[in-house]
Amino acid sequence: MSDKISIIVNCFNGEKFLKQCLESINAQTYQNYEVIFWDNKSNDNSKKIFKSFENNRFKYFQSDKFTNLSEARNKALSLSTGDYIAFIDVDDIWFNTKLEEQLFFLKEKNLDITFTNFFTKQEKSKKKKLKK
Repeated sequence: MSDKISIIVNCFNGEKFLKQCLESINAQTYQNYEVIFWDNKSNDNSKKIFKSFENNRFKYFQSDKFTNLSEARNKALSLSTGDYIAFIDVDDIWFNTKLEEQLFFLKEKNLDITFTNFFTKQEKSKKKKLKK
């Protein structure tokens, strides 16, 4: 059995970008994962958008009260069952091979933690820029 990855998605009123974020997770080539979606007291359509994804690996949790990001992530982490943890924010999207490639690199180099380069995209101008 391959290693399970717990993907932590913390959300507070993320409806503007949430669908794209979840689609990028759903499209991953690496399939042994769970999504721990921590709804940090959103008052928009985030819950409805999340629930529209019919994927039994997507698990929804709602906070009793709004908390800061570190506390919210810690609460979500306590619910995870994976061998590895990945974080994605609701306004981010992943290339479809992200989990597969990062897990391979992590294991090949015998590392405990990794992070990646990323692109930024300006919403109005649509310009992309690589950040290393």
